[in-house]
Amino acid sequence: MSGKRIKKHHFVPKVLQKAFRAEGDHIWYSSRDSDGRFGDVEDRNIESTFRVKDLYTVLNDDDILSDEIEREFYGRIDDFLGRMLPKVLESLDSGKVPTFSSEALFGLRRIVFEMIKRTPDFTKKYDDIEIGKDFVENMLRSFKENPDPERQSTFENALSNQTKLKQLGRTIKVRGVILNSEMVSDAMAQLVPRWAVIEGKQSFILSSLIAYRIGNGDHNGLANPNMEIWMPIAPKYAIVLLQDPQGRIPHRVDEPRDHVRQVNEFAVRNSRYVASHSRKLLKSLILHGGTFD
Repeated sequence: MSGKRIKKHHFVPKVLQKAFRAEGDHIWYSSRDSDGRFGDVEDRNIESTFRVKDLYTVLNDDDILSDEIEREFYGRIDDFLGRMLPKVLESLDSGKVPTFSSEALFGLRRIVFEMIKRTPDFTKKYDDIEIGKDFVENMLRSFKENPDPERQSTFENALSNQTKLKQLGRTIKVRGVILNSEMVSDAMAQLVPRWAVIEGKQSFILSSLIAYRIGNGDHNGLANPNMEIWMPIAPKYAIVLLQDPQGRIPHRVDEPRDHVRQVNEFAVRNSRYVASHSRKLLKSLILHGGTFD
């Protein structure tokens, strides 16, 4: 086993991308340029798509760059998806409804929410250097009341080192994102899975947003009882987590063409990267994709 640090991190797991491939391990893919516009739709291998260098790299306790979050945290999530998704897709393909034990359902809810948080689209408003700078400045202020010359010198040096500030800021951000919240867990426990199924020619796309919180006329926070989380898992299927205390919503729902288009357009408007098995579909959505919020 190699001890070399993993530097390039997939935030959309390859196991999820596989269902959206065009042929072999290739997928149609586009990303936003620096001006916020999508570039050309390219034929790419999934090894290189939805991947960012050092996205989850953190400083460990010895102040050394580590891929522990990528391997130990997101690696386990990807393993879970690798076991779950083929079974779910097989069940849906046969016209059935996927079933889960209570333990598996707990895992499903947790995984979906972690997928929402793991994407760079979730943390796009937070600058690593600014986070690191704020942390270092707060530490330096603390030394006025509790002097520690050696540590103070270390932080003073860090303040003038942009690379170090970025490493510190990214570490704080990444470790903060993966923290589990009891309040969030309680809210997610109220959600049940339903399955959006496309019978016609329309298809879902895959985006860097991964899972979409839709407020249905209200805010898209977990406190909104009408909020739904949509996560496409294949061109013809999406998992939908929602509240249905009376059990009135069918477990399999045939999605109308117009609503599929709305879901795709929402994804395009709010994502940096998009992909599909269909070049034609992706080009059409990008053309009408709107601006990046």
